[in-house]
Amino acid sequence: MMKFITKKIGLLLLATTLIFSACKVEDSLTITSPEPKFVLNLPGISNVFLNFALPNNPAFTITWTDEINSAATYNVELSLENTFANPIYLGSTDKNSFSMTVAELNTVLTDANIKSFTETAVYIRLNTGSTTSNAILLQISKFAVKVPQITSPDNSFTKALSSSTPDDTALTITWNDPEAASNSSVSINYEVQMALGGTNFATISTIGNSNTTSFNITHDALNDAVIAAGGVAEVATNFDFRIKAIAKTTAGDLFRTSEKITISLAAFKAAIPDNLFMVGSHNGWNNADASQQFFNNGKGVFVKVQTFSANAEFKMIPTSGSWTGDWGEDKVNPGKIVQDDEQNIKVTDAGTYVVIIDYNTLSYKLAKINTLFMVGAHNGWNNADASQQFNTTGNGVFTRIQTFTAGQEFKMLPTSGSWDGDWGEDKTSSGNIVQDDEQNIKVTDAGTYMVTVDFNTLSYSLVTVPDALHLVGSPNSWNNATAPAFTKLSEGVFEITQTLTASDEFKFLPMQGSWSNDWGESKKYPGMIVRDDEQNVKSPGDGTYKITVDYNKGTVTVQ
Repeated sequence: MMKFITKKIGLLLLATTLIFSACKVEDSLTITSPEPKFVLNLPGISNVFLNFALPNNPAFTITWTDEINSAATYNVELSLENTFANPIYLGSTDKNSFSMTVAELNTVLTDANIKSFTETAVYIRLNTGSTTSNAILLQISKFAVKVPQITSPDNSFTKALSSSTPDDTALTITWNDPEAASNSSVSINYEVQMALGGTNFATISTIGNSNTTSFNITHDALNDAVIAAGGVAEVATNFDFRIKAIAKTTAGDLFRTSEKITISLAAFKAAIPDNLFMVGSHNGWNNADASQQFFNNGKGVFVKVQTFSANAEFKMIPTSGSWTGDWGEDKVNPGKIVQDDEQNIKVTDAGTYVVIIDYNTLSYKLAKINTLFMVGAHNGWNNADASQQFNTTGNGVFTRIQTFTAGQEFKMLPTSGSWDGDWGEDKTSSGNIVQDDEQNIKVTDAGTYMVTVDFNTLSYSLVTVPDALHLVGSPNSWNNATAPAFTKLSEGVFEITQTLTASDEFKFLPMQGSWSNDWGESKKYPGMIVRDDEQNVKSPGDGTYKITVDYNKGTVTVQ
């Protein structure tokens, strides 16, 4: 019993002690308010890639809490080091947030000479004049703005290119790129571009590429480029050069182009082959196919009419049966031809084309000639007049007859209703046709003419259509005084029935008893009639035949 009473008294004393201790702690407790803060909040993103394709988008937005300053104006500062020894002013605001566009921030970083496409640490803070916030860190990658600068050569450079040292370096171009960095996350390729001086790069030739800041080109390659760009052999000519920087980014390709330099270059006369042959998918890549020879006009231009299927490819060889010295398309300059590192010339659409290879400009042209139409003063220059279509057998030669008054003019169109690709007379070569810088074909004297356009030789002719026609040859012992007359069926169409032996030959006379202006068969195009450099028409065998001469089609048929 005593033990129980003692335990109760102990518990009572312990409780009393705890109560007095608790009262003592409560008497000494002090409650304080938190310190006011001026804090720049961390943004939701710390890595910023400035997208040149979205210049007006926000580059960043920052917010802050200010419990110290009231009605304050905040200056936003940027620094490349956390000490802010040389802060860069970004802007000011009286709000509690601040934003900059991609273009605005990129300009600030460019002015600070920050390299492009590299993660750069930048620090941002707020300054009210009396107080400064904490700094936040962003990793920013800017895009390139400053252009490359050519350092060599300068505008005083001149060079006469030499065929005796074709593989030696003729020109070295060097440049600086103020935006490029060795640790760039984006690859930069540089195109070296040239153009005829003073043309403002209306026609650009890309003569090479480099992933460094220099470029070399040999005499032979530069000579090809000079000729292709409009230079004349052995004549000093000014050419403009510039560097185009191409950065491959996730937002697309970013281009920067340097200022130009102008230098003087004199090309040597490029070797023009004596012959040229086409070889390609259309003939099974048979390089010994002599039928694929181009026509050589003797002035560095080679011409051939060829029918291609869609996506056909071809190239040119100077010697039938050999691949040595083959020519193809320049990979970096469409429409130009080169011998080294060339690619096949590709034909996208099926059709019949005239292929023109010009060694004066080291270029090629493909012009579709499935159809041809005449347009001129005789039809009021109505380019949609389908009745003006020429006739052709698909051999590249087109004919039709047309009546003109004196002094009328005309030209040719490949498509009725469109002026695109029109053909006219070469201003510098009478009787020849061109598509570029052409002039109208002029008819001096009134009359009805057979108009022949031969794309195999890029030529045309106008020959008066006779009112009458007579047959002379071995059937009448070549006696032009007894030559029997054809029957005129319509304008330009004549027909006669004649008994022939297999060995007979004959031709046609506009006037009985006269050999003047006699007509025969073309030596180049069987079944076609010509008045100059003709040959006799040969009998197909023994029998009685209907012989038809059609000046609308330019043909003779013996059936």
